[in-house]
Amino acid sequence: MMKAIYAATAVAVGTTALVANAAEPAAAQHRYLIERTFPEGALDGVDDSVKAKVNANNKSVGVAWEKSYTNANKTKTYCVYNGPSEGAVREAAKLNGLPIDSIVEVPLSSKPEPMGSPQKITAGNQRFLVTRRGDAAFHDLNDDKFGVRLLTSYVTADKRNSYSVYEGPSFSAVEQAAKASGAPFESIAAVPETLYPN
Repeated sequence: MMKAIYAATAVAVGTTALVANAAEPAAAQHRYLIERTFPEGALDGVDDSVKAKVNANNKSVGVAWEKSYTNANKTKTYCVYNGPSEGAVREAAKLNGLPIDSIVEVPLSSKPEPMGSPQKITAGNQRFLVTRRGDAAFHDLNDDKFGVRLLTSYVTADKRNSYSVYEGPSFSAVEQAAKASGAPFESIAAVPETLYPN
């Protein structure tokens, strides 16, 4: 049971509700991207009852989980949340027993994803999260030569750091497109699955 709660909590805390069809969160809310690392298997068994507990804990401090991008073995998540402050998001994580590797406010978006479902990707492609630091906002790797296309991007208020989700045929194709664009990048992570609070 504890394993399932830990897993569900991690998933629920990782996602926040964006305002429908808006690029920025509501005025009273702030949007955050939280990076988390879990032991292998920690997110197994996350079901509706665990998500309900996580969502209730989140709600108690005014926090909402939108979604969590996860790697294939679910040991790394990149969670999107809305909340009144970073402190509230940290309190929600504490209530749910979830780790936080890093947290950053990302009030700006490029091509926001529809609520509750990831953007559709081309058959045979995969999704990747590209992290950029320093004058990195809204760099677009759309490149027919490499078959890479931007799905959505989360950007800090100063437009210096971005976390962009791309589709492409391979890690190598995304890396080549990133290098060819001239936009510096810190990391590229495969994120084949998206977890939602409901």
